[in-house]
Amino acid sequence: MAGRGHPRRARSPWKKSRSRVGVLTEALVLACMVLAVALILRPGADAAHAEVEPARVEAAADRLEGLGRVIDGDTLDVGAVRVRLHGIDAFERGQMCDGPQGSWACGAAATRALKDRAEGRRLICEVLDTDRYGRKVSRCERDGVDVARVLVSEGLALAYRRYSRDYVGEELAAEAGAAGAWSGSFDRPEQWRRRPRSGSAG
Repeated sequence: MAGRGHPRRARSPWKKSRSRVGVLTEALVLACMVLAVALILRPGADAAHAEVEPARVEAAADRLEGLGRVIDGDTLDVGAVRVRLHGIDAFERGQMCDGPQGSWACGAAATRALKDRAEGRRLICEVLDTDRYGRKVSRCERDGVDVARVLVSEGLALAYRRYSRDYVGEELAAEAGAAGAWSGSFDRPEQWRRRPRSGSAG
């Protein structure tokens, strides 16, 4: 019959569903790509760690912590590192001093005093320098107490004025109180070291 057109086809619900699924899939893929790019461009935990690590290493170079092993009145090992106590000069192991009761082993007393405070004890040391023997010149504490300061206060070490005046006050107080070697007379450790020992050449 003239004028009769073809009947309109009904839109398939399956086709509409597929179209929505396609859009959602494309959107999900796009979101994943954006997230991946963001993760690549953002510095990760390793990068942040790499930025702060040099500061940690530098700080560790100025600090020692470990168990003490005493060599003499002003030298000890802290862990595996040889340390020379900063600012003091202790009487040497074989050194004798003169006291009211006669000669006495002030050097052995200095070594023993440092052992009482540092041997096998955990020490925290601030490294200040390295001497010509490769020892770390350090200020060392045990439980917050400066072990070098104690030795000077007890008259078993002197303030090493050539390198530091940190312990001059303690030395003056020890002298005034006749503590340790200040109860009599003695050679300063550096003078004693310059003297030829029995059996040595020259």
